[in-house]
Parts: sequence; structure tokens; C-alpha cells
Amino acid sequence: MAIYLKKDLEIKNILKEVNFISKLSNKPHVKVGILNLMPTLEDTERQLILALDNPILDIELDFIYLDSKNKDLEKKEYFKKYYHSFKSIKEDYYDGMIITGAPLEHIPYPSIDYIDELKEFFKYTKTNVRSTIFLCWASEFGLQYFYGINRYNLPAKLSGLYEHFIVNKTNLVRGFDSTFYIPQSRYCSMMENEILHKKDLIITSKSKESGVYLVESKDGSKIFITGHAEYDLLTLDKEYHRDLDKGLNPEVPKNYYKDNDPTNLPEYKWHAHGTLLYHNWLYYYVYKD
Repeated sequence: MAIYLKKDLEIKNILKEVNFISKLSNKPHVKVGILNLMPTLEDTERQLILALDNPILDIELDFIYLDSKNKDLEKKEYFKKYYHSFKSIKEDYYDGMIITGAPLEHIPYPSIDYIDELKEFFKYTKTNVRSTIFLCWASEFGLQYFYGINRYNLPAKLSGLYEHFIVNKTNLVRGFDSTFYIPQSRYCSMMENEILHKKDLIITSKSKESGVYLVESKDGSKIFITGHAEYDLLTLDKEYHRDLDKGLNPEVPKNYYKDNDPTNLPEYKWHAHGTLLYHNWLYYYVYKD
């Protein structure tokens, strides 16, 4: 079908495979917002648009920013031109919302300069959004904010392509193979036992190596995703070389490069499952007649 952007994005001219429309028709559609907290704005835009693009539904798509995060002059102008501020959409209702991760795992929550507005945004999703996806760092903070589940630091960065399996068969993993690969890129994780003690939460998928992957509230209003099904082929490669350039001496992303050799091309083992995950979310959680 098609994607409608009330505010055009620069990335729109690059995504030739996506059917963008200039106005909505009378066909059934869903309204989806994306709160983009990532510093790599356009990479994240491109990845999530491609993940959401599907043959079933038209999508009215808004990219959103927090006013208290709007401090960098270059990003400030970009946000104003292409994004909607939180204060401008506070009265709006969304069928679906995605809150991205952010490179903040080494910073205590109270020290993050926009944490109060982010808490307000989380509260907003409870009343104004049918189903919200919390990605990576946002899933860590979301589980703490809504359920009091705390993260813990891993001994080293978890980076690579890990085999996952289904714990509970929900609509989110409908059509999935019994095992599948998903990229992980994080410094923290959550205690599985703490999640299991929350009656409102379901662990849908996890990995023997990387731990919990998909957690859902029983009513489907909140989806917590620790990994990155939306990543494209070279995202982990870019992160690895970025950390090398910073002198962080990162480990080679596990199971990612052919023969685990970073001079080889990565292997794209997760694209089908990543696409199906977002399409399942749109159809079974976001779109309801």
C-alpha cells in the first residue's frame, strides 16, 4: 500500500521502493508516530520506514521530537522542518507508536536532560496510543517506568547476530520459524525473573546467549524489544568500526561476518523475520476494525 507523511523527509527521495502518497484516500489506514531519539536520524528513519512499509495498509506516519532534546542547532532546524514536536501532538491519538533507542546506557536515568519530558511522553502513550513499541534503550527505561524492572550492566557490549526462539506464541510472532536470528547491540539487559513476576507481562521470545528479546503486555498496548529487527545489513558493521575509531577495542560482532572475519561481508539472516515482526504488529496490534 502506501505511506503518507504530513511533513516530508529528505530520505523520502532515496527510498524509491516505498510508495509515498501526497494525501490519504478513503482506504483503511492507520496513524503511526515515531519518537526518534537516535543521533543518526536519517538512518533510523530509513530503517523504520522500510520495516513498516507493507502491502496491506496505508500508513499516516509522523516523526516526533521532544522539545527538551531540541538543543543542537543543526538538529533543531532539522526537527522543526521535518518532525512534529511533542507539544504539538499532545491532543492527537495514534493507532501505533515506536519509541527508538538512544546511546544512553552509561548514563543514569535522572542525569538525562530530557528524561522528564520522556516520562511525560510515556504517560501520554497510555491514553493516546493503541499499541507502542519500545526499542532497545527505550525498552529498558520503559520496563523500569511502567513496571519497576531494573536493568543491569553486562560485562561487555552485546553485539552480533543471535539465535532466538519463541517462548509464547502470540500474534507478534505469527508465521515465525521455530528459531530465527536478530541483531543485538547493547550494554545492558533485564532480569528474566523480574519480568516473569509481573502478571501483566508475557515473554514472547528470547535467546540462550543474549537473553530476553520480546516482551508484551497482555493487552498488546506495550511491546518491549531489546534487539534490532529493523537494522539493515551494514548497521552493526558501522557501529563496530565507529567503536574501533573511538579506541574502544570492541569485540567483533558475533555470528555476523562470514567466518566471523570483519574483512568479509556480513550475512543478512534476519531481514524476513524483521519485516514480519513489524507487519504483524501493524496488522494484529495497531489496525483494528
